[in-house]
Amino acid sequence: MKHNLSLAGAALISGCIIVGGILIGALTFSVEIPFAPYIMMILTALIVFGAAMLILSRRIGSGPSL
Repeated sequence: MKHNLSLAGAALISGCIIVGGILIGALTFSVEIPFAPYIMMILTALIVFGAAMLILSRRIGSGPSL
């Protein structure tokens, strides 16, 4: 049995983009956020992980094709 990871990957990517946008917006208005560069790198890694989940779920053949 193969699990469909496309929804989880899309949710991970969109959530990370939203959190990253809030973080960048806060930094734009000079709000002090501790460890902001590290948080951005973790969000970047999570976006790559979510994209890999989307790609692998499409290659397995689960879900409708585009």
